[in-house]
Amino acid sequence: MRMKKGLLMVVFLLAISSVMAAMSYNKATVTNASELKVVNTNQSLLTLEANTPWSWQSTVGAKDETAVMRNGELFFQFGKGISGGTGAPVFHGLQPNSEYQWNPLFTLRNKSAETIKVTIHATGDYAPYITFGTTGQSASPTWGTKGQALVIDKVFKETNSGMQNIRNIAVKINIPSGHVVSQAELMGSIIVESEAVAN
Repeated sequence: MRMKKGLLMVVFLLAISSVMAAMSYNKATVTNASELKVVNTNQSLLTLEANTPWSWQSTVGAKDETAVMRNGELFFQFGKGISGGTGAPVFHGLQPNSEYQWNPLFTLRNKSAETIKVTIHATGDYAPYITFGTTGQSASPTWGTKGQALVIDKVFKETNSGMQNIRNIAVKINIPSGHVVSQAELMGSIIVESEAVAN
């Protein structure tokens, strides 16, 4: 009988001590040092660069600087050219019943230690007219579906030469016949999303 009482007392004390441990505090703040840098798009963990800077990539088709850096972000101006009189940059636009291609328009680079899945899509008034694709060294682009997101299942981390973590993104714009003509810009965004995936 004494053994049972002693055992019950031990169980009771253990139960009380675990309840009291759970009640020992209601709030805790633990501060850990960390760091963050806000950098230009072309220097970040998921790097985006206007066209391609490497010598093997042809720079033909990039003289209009359709893709440029503005305040640390990549900015696209489709239909940019020059003034015939001055040679200064001018936003001319694109006409109906036309197709334009930029092969490539920009480059993305995975600088993380993870393999990532990348999704590229457009938003805004011009989104239905855009087709995204990928292109390699002097190769014709592999196009996605007009008006749809382009999904690149695996962009590997950088190792050795670093080329397996790079994708050159081509863009094609088709303006349909009969589209309304206006001096107002069709506004939108090109969004690049990435998520870590298993190899």
